[in-house]
Amino acid sequence: MNIKAFFEAQRERNSKIIIDESLSEYKISARKHLELHTKLSHLAANTKCYKYWIDEDINFDKDSTFLRYIDCFSNIISIGIDKGYDNVIEVPIKPNDYCLSDQFLNLFIDLNDLIISPSEDHYITLLEDFISLGITLGYSDSKISNGFINM
Repeated sequence: MNIKAFFEAQRERNSKIIIDESLSEYKISARKHLELHTKLSHLAANTKCYKYWIDEDINFDKDSTFLRYIDCFSNIISIGIDKGYDNVIEVPIKPNDYCLSDQFLNLFIDLNDLIISPSEDHYITLLEDFISLGITLGYSDSKISNGFINM
């Protein structure tokens, strides 16, 4: 999936955000990582993939889940811009056989790896796994691209 336009669109969005000048770069970065953790948790909750008990209402609203997915993607791209990983142009789409709960757990690991040991490789892994999650949720690469650009 080509994500070059994602970085361009996100830079435009970021330019409109008024950042608290009393915060250090470290605090801003820490809060952006915490924001992504929180939003990933909300996305997981929206899918109900954490349920291990029998529940007749296991379906989830694909439209609201898609909006949360795109919101998370926006945070991921913003972190990439902040860290200087915005030269990534193409991310391979890798569908997988993991269940949704495993995919979310892997994303939390990916994000923690990026926080503890920042590198473009860890960032690309986060992107690959997040795009793979979108495919598992039933969103095509064109739907994801259009949703992100038109956010």
